Amino acid sequence: MSGPVSLGIVNYNGRTYLPDTLEAVRRAAPGADVMLVDNGSDDGSVALARAQLPGLRVFELGENRGPGAARNVAVREAAHDRVLLLDNDVEPQSGCIEALAEALDAHPCAVAAMPAVLYARAPETVQYAGAEAHFMGVSAPLASDTAAALLEPSVRVVGTAITCCMLVDRARLGSGPWFDERLFFHFEDHEFGLRLSLAGFDVIVVPAARCLHGAGTAGLSLRETGRFTPTRIRYTIRNRWVTMLMLYQKRTLLRFAPALLAFEIVQLVGAAAKGWVGHWVWAGASAVSLIPYALRRRASFRRIRRRADLEVLVGGPFPYNPAMQRTPLEHAARRFLDRMIALNWRLAGGRRPA
Repeated sequence: MSGPVSLGIVNYNGRTYLPDTLEAVRRAAPGADVMLVDNGSDDGSVALARAQLPGLRVFELGENRGPGAARNVAVREAAHDRVLLLDNDVEPQSGCIEALAEALDAHPCAVAAMPAVLYARAPETVQYAGAEAHFMGVSAPLASDTAAALLEPSVRVVGTAITCCMLVDRARLGSGPWFDERLFFHFEDHEFGLRLSLAGFDVIVVPAARCLHGAGTAGLSLRETGRFTPTRIRYTIRNRWVTMLMLYQKRTLLRFAPALLAFEIVQLVGAAAKGWVGHWVWAGASAVSLIPYALRRRASFRRIRRRADLEVLVGGPFPYNPAMQRTPLEHAARRFLDRMIALNWRLAGGRRPA
Protein backbone atom coordinates (compact mmCIF):
# COMPACT_ATOMS: atom_id res chain seq x y z
CA MET A 1 0.00 0.00 0.00
CA SER A 2 2.89 2.38 0.70
CA GLY A 3 3.11 4.93 -2.06
CA PRO A 4 4.52 8.40 -2.59
CA VAL A 5 4.79 10.76 0.36
CA SER A 6 4.58 14.54 0.38
CA LEU A 7 6.69 16.49 2.88
CA GLY A 8 5.46 19.69 4.51
CA ILE A 9 8.03 21.79 6.34
CA VAL A 10 6.63 24.36 8.77
CA ASN A 11 8.84 27.44 8.88
CA TYR A 12 9.12 30.55 10.99
CA ASN A 13 12.47 32.35 10.85
CA GLY A 14 14.31 29.08 10.41
CA ARG A 15 17.33 30.28 8.47
CA THR A 16 19.68 28.74 11.06
CA TYR A 17 18.11 25.29 10.81
CA LEU A 18 16.77 24.99 7.28
CA PRO A 19 20.00 24.10 5.45
CA ASP A 20 20.41 20.91 7.51
CA THR A 21 16.70 20.08 7.33
CA LEU A 22 16.52 20.55 3.56
CA GLU A 23 19.65 18.48 3.01
CA ALA A 24 18.23 15.69 5.17
CA VAL A 25 14.96 15.84 3.21
CA ARG A 26 16.86 15.70 -0.09
CA ARG A 27 18.72 12.58 1.06
CA ALA A 28 15.72 10.87 2.66
CA ALA A 29 13.21 11.55 -0.12
CA PRO A 30 14.90 12.43 -3.41
CA GLY A 31 12.44 13.78 -5.96
CA ALA A 32 9.58 13.92 -3.47
CA ASP A 33 6.84 16.54 -3.36
CA VAL A 34 8.28 18.97 -0.80
CA MET A 35 6.46 22.04 0.52
CA LEU A 36 7.61 24.88 2.74
CA VAL A 37 4.77 26.64 4.55
CA ASP A 38 6.09 29.92 5.90
CA ASN A 39 4.56 31.82 8.81
CA GLY A 40 5.65 35.34 7.91
CA SER A 41 9.41 34.89 8.26
CA ASP A 42 11.59 37.99 7.91
CA ASP A 43 15.03 36.37 8.11
CA GLY A 44 15.50 35.40 4.46
CA SER A 45 14.81 31.74 5.14
CA VAL A 46 12.27 31.42 2.31
CA ALA A 47 14.76 32.65 -0.31
CA LEU A 48 17.40 30.35 1.16
CA ALA A 49 15.06 27.35 0.91
CA ARG A 50 14.11 28.12 -2.69
CA ALA A 51 17.77 28.37 -3.66
CA GLN A 52 18.82 25.21 -1.84
CA LEU A 53 16.02 22.90 -2.99
CA PRO A 54 14.87 23.43 -6.60
CA GLY A 55 11.31 22.31 -7.13
CA LEU A 56 10.32 23.25 -3.60
CA ARG A 57 6.71 24.43 -3.41
CA VAL A 58 6.39 27.45 -1.13
CA PHE A 59 3.24 28.72 0.56
CA GLU A 60 3.71 32.08 2.27
CA LEU A 61 1.02 32.87 4.83
CA GLY A 62 2.19 36.47 5.21
CA GLU A 63 1.95 36.48 8.99
CA ASN A 64 2.61 34.13 11.88
CA ARG A 65 -0.62 32.15 12.13
CA GLY A 66 0.96 29.41 14.22
CA PRO A 67 2.23 25.92 13.40
CA GLY A 68 -1.24 24.40 13.33
CA ALA A 69 -2.36 26.71 10.53
CA ALA A 70 0.81 25.93 8.56
CA ARG A 71 0.29 22.19 8.99
CA ASN A 72 -3.29 22.52 7.79
CA VAL A 73 -2.02 24.16 4.60
CA ALA A 74 0.53 21.38 4.11
CA VAL A 75 -2.06 18.63 4.55
CA ARG A 76 -4.53 20.37 2.25
CA GLU A 77 -2.05 21.23 -0.51
CA ALA A 78 -0.05 17.99 -0.52
CA ALA A 79 0.10 16.11 -3.80
CA HIS A 80 -0.29 12.79 -1.96
CA ASP A 81 -2.46 11.51 0.89
CA ARG A 82 0.54 10.53 3.01
CA VAL A 83 2.06 13.76 4.34
CA LEU A 84 5.19 13.97 6.50
CA LEU A 85 4.88 17.10 8.64
CA LEU A 86 8.24 18.49 9.73
CA ASP A 87 9.34 21.42 11.85
CA ASN A 88 12.11 23.46 10.28
CA ASP A 89 14.73 22.08 12.68
CA VAL A 90 14.04 18.37 12.11
CA GLU A 91 16.20 16.02 10.06
CA PRO A 92 14.57 12.69 9.10
CA GLN A 93 17.19 9.95 9.13
CA SER A 94 17.71 7.17 6.61
CA GLY A 95 14.69 4.85 6.46
CA CYS A 96 12.54 7.08 8.68
CA ILE A 97 9.83 7.83 6.12
CA GLU A 98 9.66 4.24 4.90
CA ALA A 99 9.35 2.87 8.46
CA LEU A 100 6.53 5.30 9.28
CA ALA A 101 4.67 4.46 6.05
CA GLU A 102 5.01 0.71 6.62
CA ALA A 103 3.67 1.10 10.17
CA LEU A 104 0.62 2.96 8.87
CA ASP A 105 0.09 0.20 6.30
CA ALA A 106 0.16 -2.38 9.10
CA HIS A 107 -2.24 -0.41 11.35
CA PRO A 108 -5.38 0.44 9.34
CA CYS A 109 -6.93 2.31 12.29
CA ALA A 110 -3.90 4.59 12.61
CA VAL A 111 -4.05 8.06 11.10
CA ALA A 112 -0.67 9.37 12.30
CA ALA A 113 2.74 7.85 12.98
CA MET A 114 5.62 9.44 14.86
CA PRO A 115 9.31 8.45 14.94
CA ALA A 116 11.69 8.42 17.88
CA VAL A 117 12.99 11.98 18.18
CA LEU A 118 16.68 12.31 19.05
CA TYR A 119 18.56 15.42 20.07
CA ALA A 120 20.52 16.85 17.15
CA ARG A 121 23.21 17.90 19.62
CA ALA A 122 23.29 14.40 21.17
CA PRO A 123 21.97 11.94 18.57
CA GLU A 124 22.54 8.94 20.82
CA THR A 125 19.91 10.29 23.26
CA VAL A 126 16.13 10.25 22.89
CA GLN A 127 14.31 13.52 23.38
CA TYR A 128 11.00 11.64 23.27
CA ALA A 129 9.41 8.69 21.51
CA GLY A 130 5.79 9.73 21.34
CA ALA A 131 3.62 10.79 24.26
CA GLU A 132 0.62 9.79 26.29
CA ALA A 133 -2.23 12.09 27.28
CA HIS A 134 -1.96 12.81 31.01
CA PHE A 135 -5.30 13.35 32.75
CA MET A 136 -4.02 16.68 34.10
CA GLY A 137 -4.41 18.14 30.63
CA VAL A 138 -0.92 17.83 29.19
CA SER A 139 1.09 15.43 27.07
CA ALA A 140 3.53 13.14 28.85
CA PRO A 141 6.56 12.45 26.60
CA LEU A 142 7.81 8.87 26.56
CA ALA A 143 11.40 7.60 26.89
CA SER A 144 12.75 11.12 27.46
CA ASP A 145 16.53 11.37 27.86
CA THR A 146 17.10 7.65 27.50
CA ALA A 147 19.72 5.98 25.32
CA ALA A 148 18.46 5.49 21.78
CA ALA A 149 20.04 2.03 21.73
CA LEU A 150 17.74 0.93 24.57
CA LEU A 151 14.44 1.86 22.90
CA GLU A 152 11.86 -0.91 22.75
CA PRO A 153 11.50 -1.54 18.98
CA SER A 154 7.82 -2.46 18.81
CA VAL A 155 5.24 -0.05 17.42
CA ARG A 156 3.05 1.42 20.17
CA VAL A 157 -0.39 3.04 20.18
CA VAL A 158 -0.33 6.25 22.26
CA GLY A 159 -2.91 8.78 23.34
CA THR A 160 -1.66 12.01 21.81
CA ALA A 161 0.75 13.55 19.32
CA ILE A 162 3.95 15.57 19.29
CA THR A 163 4.26 16.87 15.79
CA CYS A 164 7.84 17.97 15.20
CA CYS A 165 7.92 14.99 12.80
CA MET A 166 4.79 13.03 12.01
CA LEU A 167 3.39 11.15 9.02
CA VAL A 168 -0.36 11.60 8.62
CA ASP A 169 -2.75 9.84 6.28
CA ARG A 170 -5.10 12.44 4.80
CA ALA A 171 -7.47 9.84 3.36
CA ARG A 172 -8.01 8.33 6.80
CA LEU A 173 -8.18 11.71 8.55
CA GLY A 174 -10.96 12.93 6.29
CA SER A 175 -11.67 16.53 5.42
CA GLY A 176 -10.97 17.93 8.87
CA PRO A 177 -10.93 19.85 11.04
CA TRP A 178 -7.28 18.98 11.44
CA PHE A 179 -5.25 21.31 13.68
CA ASP A 180 -7.16 23.90 15.71
CA GLU A 181 -5.83 27.25 14.53
CA ARG A 182 -7.39 29.14 17.44
CA LEU A 183 -4.77 27.61 19.76
CA PHE A 184 -2.01 29.33 17.76
CA PHE A 185 1.07 28.02 19.57
CA HIS A 186 1.70 25.14 21.97
CA PHE A 187 -0.80 22.36 22.73
CA GLU A 188 -2.11 22.53 19.15
CA ASP A 189 -0.46 19.14 18.56
CA HIS A 190 -1.67 17.68 21.86
CA GLU A 191 -5.25 18.76 21.14
CA PHE A 192 -4.99 17.24 17.66
CA GLY A 193 -3.64 13.90 18.88
CA LEU A 194 -6.00 13.58 21.84
CA ARG A 195 -9.00 14.48 19.68
CA LEU A 196 -8.05 11.77 17.18
CA SER A 197 -7.64 9.18 19.94
CA LEU A 198 -10.97 10.02 21.57
CA ALA A 199 -12.64 9.91 18.13
CA GLY A 200 -11.58 6.26 17.81
CA PHE A 201 -8.47 6.59 15.64
CA ASP A 202 -4.99 5.40 16.59
CA VAL A 203 -1.85 7.47 16.88
CA ILE A 204 1.28 5.33 16.80
CA VAL A 205 4.97 5.60 17.63
CA VAL A 206 7.50 3.79 15.45
CA PRO A 207 10.82 3.59 17.36
CA ALA A 208 12.65 2.13 14.34
CA ALA A 209 12.06 5.45 12.56
CA ARG A 210 14.42 8.17 13.74
CA CYS A 211 14.81 11.92 13.31
CA LEU A 212 17.09 14.57 14.79
CA HIS A 213 15.55 17.61 16.48
CA GLY A 214 17.32 20.95 16.76
CA ALA A 215 16.85 23.87 19.12
CA GLY A 216 13.21 24.67 18.39
CA THR A 217 11.19 27.66 17.18
CA ALA A 218 13.22 30.83 16.91
CA GLY A 219 12.44 33.22 19.73
CA LEU A 220 10.02 30.82 21.44
CA SER A 221 11.71 27.51 22.26
CA LEU A 222 13.20 27.07 25.72
CA ARG A 223 16.17 25.25 24.20
CA GLU A 224 16.74 28.12 21.75
CA THR A 225 16.17 31.08 24.11
CA GLY A 226 17.20 29.57 27.43
CA ARG A 227 14.12 31.06 29.11
CA PHE A 228 10.35 30.84 29.25
CA THR A 229 9.15 33.54 26.87
CA PRO A 230 5.88 35.43 27.51
CA THR A 231 4.29 33.82 24.45
CA ARG A 232 5.15 30.33 25.68
CA ILE A 233 3.92 31.02 29.21
CA ARG A 234 0.63 32.55 28.11
CA TYR A 235 -0.33 29.96 25.52
CA THR A 236 0.77 27.03 27.68
CA ILE A 237 -1.58 28.13 30.45
CA ARG A 238 -4.48 29.15 28.20
CA ASN A 239 -4.39 26.25 25.75
CA ARG A 240 -4.38 23.63 28.48
CA TRP A 241 -7.62 25.06 29.86
CA VAL A 242 -9.22 25.41 26.42
CA THR A 243 -8.22 21.89 25.34
CA MET A 244 -9.78 20.32 28.42
CA LEU A 245 -12.95 22.34 27.96
CA MET A 246 -13.26 21.25 24.33
CA LEU A 247 -12.46 17.56 24.80
CA TYR A 248 -12.92 16.32 28.38
CA GLN A 249 -16.20 14.74 29.42
CA LYS A 250 -18.05 16.41 32.31
CA ARG A 251 -17.54 13.41 34.55
CA THR A 252 -13.79 13.56 33.91
CA LEU A 253 -13.63 17.19 35.02
CA LEU A 254 -15.68 16.35 38.12
CA ARG A 255 -13.82 13.21 39.15
CA PHE A 256 -10.43 14.94 38.83
CA ALA A 257 -11.52 18.32 40.19
CA PRO A 258 -9.39 17.99 43.39
CA ALA A 259 -6.12 17.47 41.49
CA LEU A 260 -7.01 20.02 38.82
CA LEU A 261 -7.85 22.63 41.44
CA ALA A 262 -4.65 21.91 43.37
CA PHE A 263 -2.67 22.36 40.16
CA GLU A 264 -4.29 25.74 39.45
CA ILE A 265 -3.51 26.98 42.96
CA VAL A 266 0.10 25.86 42.69
CA GLN A 267 0.35 27.33 39.20
CA LEU A 268 -0.93 30.71 40.37
CA VAL A 269 1.42 30.75 43.37
CA GLY A 270 4.31 29.83 41.08
CA ALA A 271 3.31 32.56 38.63
CA ALA A 272 3.33 35.10 41.46
CA ALA A 273 6.75 33.93 42.62
CA LYS A 274 8.20 34.28 39.12
CA GLY A 275 6.53 37.58 38.28
CA TRP A 276 4.21 35.91 35.77
CA VAL A 277 0.86 36.99 37.21
CA GLY A 278 0.29 39.29 34.24
CA HIS A 279 0.76 36.32 31.91
CA TRP A 280 -1.65 34.25 34.00
CA VAL A 281 -4.25 37.03 33.86
CA TRP A 282 -3.80 37.31 30.08
CA ALA A 283 -4.30 33.55 29.74
CA GLY A 284 -7.44 33.68 31.86
CA ALA A 285 -8.96 36.58 29.94
CA SER A 286 -8.11 35.00 26.61
CA ALA A 287 -9.55 31.65 27.71
CA VAL A 288 -12.80 33.34 28.77
CA SER A 289 -13.06 35.00 25.36
CA LEU A 290 -12.75 31.56 23.73
CA ILE A 291 -15.47 29.89 25.82
CA PRO A 292 -18.23 30.27 23.18
CA TYR A 293 -15.92 28.82 20.52
CA ALA A 294 -14.77 26.01 22.83
CA LEU A 295 -18.35 25.07 23.68
CA ARG A 296 -19.27 24.88 19.99
CA ARG A 297 -16.26 22.63 19.35
CA ARG A 298 -17.22 20.55 22.37
CA ALA A 299 -20.75 20.01 21.07
CA SER A 300 -19.48 19.16 17.61
CA PHE A 301 -16.92 16.71 18.97
CA ARG A 302 -19.49 14.92 21.11
CA ARG A 303 -21.13 13.63 17.93
CA ILE A 304 -17.97 11.91 16.69
CA ARG A 305 -16.49 10.72 20.00
CA ARG A 306 -15.93 6.96 20.10
CA ARG A 307 -13.86 6.50 23.26
CA ALA A 308 -14.39 7.59 26.85
CA ASP A 309 -11.69 9.79 28.36
CA LEU A 310 -10.35 7.07 30.66
CA GLU A 311 -9.79 4.76 27.71
CA VAL A 312 -7.12 7.21 26.54
CA LEU A 313 -5.95 9.34 29.48
CA VAL A 314 -3.17 8.09 31.75
CA GLY A 315 -2.02 8.79 35.29
CA GLY A 316 1.47 8.93 36.75
CA PRO A 317 3.65 11.82 37.89
CA PHE A 318 3.04 15.19 36.26
CA PRO A 319 5.50 15.62 33.34
CA TYR A 320 7.29 18.71 34.62
CA ASN A 321 9.82 20.56 32.54
CA PRO A 322 13.17 20.18 34.37
CA ALA A 323 13.62 23.96 34.12
CA MET A 324 10.63 24.32 36.49
CA GLN A 325 12.27 22.30 39.29
CA ARG A 326 15.22 24.42 40.40
CA THR A 327 14.23 25.94 43.74
CA PRO A 328 13.22 24.26 47.03
CA LEU A 329 9.74 25.73 46.61
CA GLU A 330 9.41 24.18 43.14
CA HIS A 331 10.57 20.79 44.42
CA ALA A 332 8.08 20.98 47.29
CA ALA A 333 5.29 21.91 44.90
CA ARG A 334 6.13 18.93 42.71
CA ARG A 335 6.03 16.51 45.64
CA PHE A 336 2.68 17.89 46.80
CA LEU A 337 1.13 17.75 43.34
CA ASP A 338 2.41 14.28 42.56
CA ARG A 339 0.87 12.96 45.77
CA MET A 340 -2.42 14.70 45.02
CA ILE A 341 -2.40 13.43 41.43
CA ALA A 342 -1.68 9.84 42.47
CA LEU A 343 -4.41 9.89 45.15
CA ASN A 344 -7.03 11.45 42.87
CA TRP A 345 -6.20 9.03 40.04
CA ARG A 346 -6.51 6.03 42.33
CA LEU A 347 -9.74 7.17 43.99
CA ALA A 348 -11.32 8.11 40.64
CA GLY A 349 -10.74 4.64 39.25
CA GLY A 350 -7.95 5.40 36.80
CA ARG A 351 -6.23 2.28 35.49
CA ARG A 352 -3.56 3.24 32.94
CA PRO A 353 -0.17 4.45 34.22
CA ALA A 354 1.92 6.79 32.10
